[in-house]
Amino acid sequence: MKSWLKSWPARALALPLDPRRVASSPGPADAIVVLGAPLRGDGTLSRLAEERVRVAVELYRRGLAPVVCVAGGHCPPGFEHTLAEAEGAARWLRAAGVPDSALRVDRESASTRENAARAAALLLPEGRRRVWLVTQPFHLRRALYYFRRAGFEPLGFLIEDGLQDRDPRAGVRWMVREYGAWALALARGARGRLPW
Repeated sequence: MKSWLKSWPARALALPLDPRRVASSPGPADAIVVLGAPLRGDGTLSRLAEERVRVAVELYRRGLAPVVCVAGGHCPPGFEHTLAEAEGAARWLRAAGVPDSALRVDRESASTRENAARAAALLLPEGRRRVWLVTQPFHLRRALYYFRRAGFEPLGFLIEDGLQDRDPRAGVRWMVREYGAWALALARGARGRLPW
């Protein structure tokens, strides 16, 4: 959380989203949930997706949870003919040594809200309520919000010195987009469109 916070606009944007205020201390959980991120056109992981999957592998190898759930269908719209985000992430996890028996794959969700709902359908029937959420810092607070409402006891893993820190321009751009996503969530809630 250092380099992209050097300018005052970045600091002002980051304050309400500050992931350090919602991140959890490392400890055991029932599952690790990797939130969806777009793939490249050739089906390989984007920078965001790869960082999330690498962190999930690290948490799995440290024994913080016995199961990894990857979420994400086809996002943005118009890419339905491509590999689902979760399937691309699952391939990477398998190659990194996570066995199929430890994987849960959601190929349908297309938003953070849907990631939470679909992960709930996969994990809660197995009694997996306490979950680590793996996503970039700008996205962590909203992910925790949706997963709590889906019935989880979510833990936020803070990725430090990751893409958001190393690419200040992209970090600011992601934060601006995150505020738009929050506005949409609040508007849906005001119109009674949220399922919780």
